Amino acid sequence: MSSPLGSLPGEPLLGSPTWRRRLASVEAAAVAGIICAVGWSIGLRGLLATPSVSATDAEITHFYSGSEVGLNAIVLLQVILVATIAFMWFIGVVRSRLGEQEPKLFGTVFFGGAILLAGLIFVGTAALAAPSVLVEVGGKTPDPGAASVSRALAVAVLSVFAPRVATLVMFSTAALARKTHALPGWLVLLSYLVGVGEFVNFTVSRPTVYVLPAWIALVSVVLLVRPPPPGLLLQDQAVPNAPR
Repeated sequence: MSSPLGSLPGEPLLGSPTWRRRLASVEAAAVAGIICAVGWSIGLRGLLATPSVSATDAEITHFYSGSEVGLNAIVLLQVILVATIAFMWFIGVVRSRLGEQEPKLFGTVFFGGAILLAGLIFVGTAALAAPSVLVEVGGKTPDPGAASVSRALAVAVLSVFAPRVATLVMFSTAALARKTHALPGWLVLLSYLVGVGEFVNFTVSRPTVYVLPAWIALVSVVLLVRPPPPGLLLQDQAVPNAPR
């Protein structure tokens, strides 16, 4: 007799076939993608609300004199961390769904681009938050010049490097989806168009950092509401009672 949670007596809960299938399902990927999109949007919006690179020394000093600025930055970094973990889970589930149908070239670009993008998000947001963290941890106001340099580094990472790497993820996702029919044709085409727009856009503007979260949210919603095409089933799902 199976337990209410679907695992056999004496069997590790998360190690059971039922829970492995749930954690690797399309629904799990969609939920992880939505968590990633929301978390990145909230975290980036909060961390970007710091003095701009062109702010005066007085404006920078006044901002970092706030009592909650350091704590807020640390909380937002935690949100970014959880969202990035959800992003990697999203990538992992999508790859597991494709299985042997995954073209090796596009699959490698997809996986490598995702890891590189996660690293860039960490570096960029850490640079944004560094002056605020100094206030919380060091108990002193950062030098205005150093704060401006930290902000400039974050802008370079998040507005120059990250969008181009995000293009790799979009292009490889579109290529994988086109070959496996994992996503509808209109979303494949839209992914190519958004990717081209990200790649050729050389303006450093705040709205560009929200393009990727919006795209991930759209892909996640489509995965959640659209039945997967035949053939994109995990081995455990295709043969539920197969011996292990």
